[in-house]
Amino acid sequence: MELEEISGFQSPGEFARFQAFLEAGVAKGELREISPDPSYHAGEIYGGRWFELTSDKTVWRLISPDPPFTGLFERVH
Repeated sequence: MELEEISGFQSPGEFARFQAFLEAGVAKGELREISPDPSYHAGEIYGGRWFELTSDKTVWRLISPDPPFTGLFERVH
């Protein structure tokens, strides 16, 4: 499974499809949902759903849209 950063979702449907893609990755064992680090706040944005890519142990976070913010999916550094 390959992941790329997303700096905003174009619609609620796109966000829902992406969530389903991540959940399918969890079901296949390609991703593992983990607890977010409460002290991590890149861009002054806290929380979200965090995922670890099982192949390389990179950690990613999904932040839901909250208009006018369009959400994001990014690698945690």
